[in-house]
Amino acid sequence: MAYYQQGYQQPGGYQQGYQPQQMYQQYQQPSQQYGNYGGYFQQNVFSVNAWQAFQFGSQDDLWHVFNAEMSKNPADMHRQAIQAEDLMNIMNNCQTIRNYFRIHWSRELCSIMLAMLDRSGDGFMQWNEFMELQQCLVAWFRVFQQYDSDRSGFIEANELVNVITNLYGYRLTPQATETILKRYSRVLPRGGGEACLCAFDDFVSVSVRLRAYTDAFRKRDAMLHGQETGNCTFQYDDFLRCVMCL
Repeated sequence: MAYYQQGYQQPGGYQQGYQPQQMYQQYQQPSQQYGNYGGYFQQNVFSVNAWQAFQFGSQDDLWHVFNAEMSKNPADMHRQAIQAEDLMNIMNNCQTIRNYFRIHWSRELCSIMLAMLDRSGDGFMQWNEFMELQQCLVAWFRVFQQYDSDRSGFIEANELVNVITNLYGYRLTPQATETILKRYSRVLPRGGGEACLCAFDDFVSVSVRLRAYTDAFRKRDAMLHGQETGNCTFQYDDFLRCVMCL
């Protein structure tokens, strides 16, 4: 992996009219093995205008936020991109973005969000990738709010399962679903009893990791077999490179 490679230069800057679905074409078709999650992104994510959700006057305003943070670090300016720390600063310090999501974004969560879209594998996020991330986050937040009717900041575990399998369209076994619930939910008092609940930051984490891991596995499956089979053999080094970045 060419991580933090010296002299790396990725074309960056403000590219108006960018269409992330063009880069996601490989995963837009329904898959018997992996489900229809690509269709979800095509129909519900790539049509989102994040700058409008954040109540900016135009996409230019969001670009200025990105550029202002990028300009603080010469290494970022050289690559025309930001790092996880910069992404965390934008998400937490930009008032309109902070007011929209109403959570604190950790560096760990920002690192896995960056890794999901780091197609060049250099550890940086270009403007186009930043815009795609904001589209994902706004779409995911809207879904989360549909279930968080009391605005407690939590949804119930059965609702999380419904989103993953029915809305997103991933094909998961009950065993995989149970593992996800154990990892991304918590048991809290509710209504005089207890409930298994998922917070929005955990909701983002599972959404990011499901997409990134499924994309990675699906790509290797097709490369190995010439078509998607639902099976793949990983070398140890490749496995580590796939999972450790998230």
